[in-house]
Amino acid sequence: MFGFFWARSASLGLALLYMALGLVFLFFPEMTGTVFCWALAAGAAVFSAGRLVRWRQAEQAGRRASGELVIGLLFAGLAVFCVLGARVILSFVPLVSGLLLLVDGVGKLPLALDAKRDGSSVFIPLLASALVPLVLGIIMITDPFGVTRAVIRFLGLSLLLDGICDLGTVLYARSQGQ
Repeated sequence: MFGFFWARSASLGLALLYMALGLVFLFFPEMTGTVFCWALAAGAAVFSAGRLVRWRQAEQAGRRASGELVIGLLFAGLAVFCVLGARVILSFVPLVSGLLLLVDGVGKLPLALDAKRDGSSVFIPLLASALVPLVLGIIMITDPFGVTRAVIRFLGLSLLLDGICDLGTVLYARSQGQ
């Protein structure tokens, strides 16, 4: 039963990805925040451009497409805001990250409970793999507008610990033949 979840190479890959992202967030919080805002701005700008092109094509074809224009302009404004108002956007990173960690931890709890009920030796590492992101997510949600730099580092540490727990669980489960 647990072999399906933990023996997959995706679980190992995800654990290593969490650890790598955690290290980047931990040691380069300013760069991470800036790159995040730039990526968000780029995505909004691309989406805006697509909507504005659709609006222009509709206008040339003699159709009204004011919705496309409005959405295109709103996303263009969002792109500008992402570049100029990066500090405001980064204040939401702890809340969103905390929610993601919370979902990750809650999603693993049923697996830990099943392992306990089945008497599996994977219970303890699986429980740690569920509780660490759960507790860290709750902590991050309680003060979402704190200092962005510290929160990004905390997110990095959280991802690193979550990845280490997942990696330990994967390796332990594989060594037990589960």
